[in-house]
Amino acid sequence: MEVVRAVLPEWTERGDGAFLLTQGYSAAQPIPHLSGVGPVMAATRNYLYSLNGELADTGVYTGTLTIGSLIERSEMAEPAVANVEALADYPVADADDLAEYYWDMYTKRDRVERFHPEPPAPQATTG
Repeated sequence: MEVVRAVLPEWTERGDGAFLLTQGYSAAQPIPHLSGVGPVMAATRNYLYSLNGELADTGVYTGTLTIGSLIERSEMAEPAVANVEALADYPVADADDLAEYYWDMYTKRDRVERFHPEPPAPQATTG
């Protein structure tokens, strides 16, 4: 929030700017054992959605890339997969692909959030 507050006056005066944030899936979908960080990311996600709506007519964009995978070539990916057998089948994203998602979000500005990988479609329930 402090970063946004610091840059927002200049961006709104200029009529252009973008604030992109990355967070994990537990921001959008509760995940067991992530109860510490998940709610904090959920609050940040809520803030970005609200801010995006408030700034819609100013030329300033906010968005988030919500990631549910390890990031290839990242500091944590290789040791995590090597040391935790349960993560052997966990999805791994290519950092270059994620950069393309950011570029797409920045240039199109047509959505507040993008997921990687995309979450499965909700299944219909019968009642």
